[in-house]
Amino acid sequence: MMPTLAHGDEIMVDTADGAARLRDGIYVIRIDDELKVKRLARAPGRGRVSVVSDNPAYPRFDDVALSDIGVVGRVVWTGRRLG
Repeated sequence: MMPTLAHGDEIMVDTADGAARLRDGIYVIRIDDELKVKRLARAPGRGRVSVVSDNPAYPRFDDVALSDIGVVGRVVWTGRRLG
């Protein structure tokens, strides 16, 4: 998720803000038993999203069914060490 998030950054996740209240933003999601932090954007059609990494080296996935991913929660805070 560079440049938005870097390796070692700390995040706070609101697990009450998941798939039922989904809006565009950065979320922790589960795909194939692996946790990932990705930007989700609502796609046309009910229950569809685009899964986007801010790092252009990683592919984006458009028109993904929410039932195919697990939305753990929305990232609401990030912190980074200085120096």
